[in-house]
Amino acid sequence: MDSWFLVEAGLLEEPQYLHLKATTFGMEFANTLPLTDKNVYMEEINSKENIVAETKKNPSENDLFERLSAAALDPLAEGKASGVAFEEEIAKVFRYMGFEAKRVGGPGNTDVVVRWIDDEGKKVTAIVDAKSKSSGQVSHNDVSDVAIDAHKEKNNADYVAIVGAGFSGDTIKNFASRKKVALITDQELIDIAKKAEELGLNLQEIAIIFQSPDGKSRLQELISTKQREQNLIELIVATFRKEQEMLESISARDMFLLLRMTDNSPSLEEILNVFSLLSTDEIDVLEMNKQASAKENTTYTMKNAKATVNRLKMIANAIEKGIEK
Repeated sequence: MDSWFLVEAGLLEEPQYLHLKATTFGMEFANTLPLTDKNVYMEEINSKENIVAETKKNPSENDLFERLSAAALDPLAEGKASGVAFEEEIAKVFRYMGFEAKRVGGPGNTDVVVRWIDDEGKKVTAIVDAKSKSSGQVSHNDVSDVAIDAHKEKNNADYVAIVGAGFSGDTIKNFASRKKVALITDQELIDIAKKAEELGLNLQEIAIIFQSPDGKSRLQELISTKQREQNLIELIVATFRKEQEMLESISARDMFLLLRMTDNSPSLEEILNVFSLLSTDEIDVLEMNKQASAKENTTYTMKNAKATVNRLKMIANAIEKGIEK
């Protein structure tokens, strides 16, 4: 049975050349056939649609990171003068994370200037030396000690970083350690940008990466802590949902006993921190049920979780639209 016959029979239609789809009659007819399992077919379609939706979720973000990686290995990327595209993409990634960042470039100037306000309200400045290398490796011969010192002084910078696809040799690493210059690969910058959005890192936290020689390791520790906090929030909310009907209300100590044998095995202090967060006026997912003299014995009930999610999404979306205008 070929496709022409199905079209003629009214089971298929041709909305555009070489594209066929089932008619309403065709779908009704198909439902009468002894198919193995219609749900399997529908699940496959839904799965493909979800994959497409996920791929298209934020194409601008994917393009940004892809352009950064490409420019790190191609000094003439995007048809621009040597190194310009890489400098521009680095500035874009820092702006994506919320920093004030601009490409400067040109003789006698640093490549990128990054600024932010610290917790005390002071403006902090970092300069970035961008090194695009087709070999993928930046060595000490690619770096001018004199130029970096001059650029730092000219911009009154607090921090200096060199960004490249990779760094080879101990000389540049020793130089960076001695001069307190942060060496950051393009992939590390991408990973940090992704984690910054996923975990809600603030600029002061992200900026730890500029603090040589141990900034990257300290930032990674912070990211690991934030990821654990995220996992515990998910675990505690899921446990509340599962156990509340039977227990009615749950204390931090109850939760500790319920979760002590899980893979995460949170401490009582960690659980108390999550309870404190979820019961704030801003979040308002947990409501105090019965206060006890020991805070770990104070019981809570979970309420309006979905409404809270929607409210926080609304606030986040409004803020995001506001800063994009």
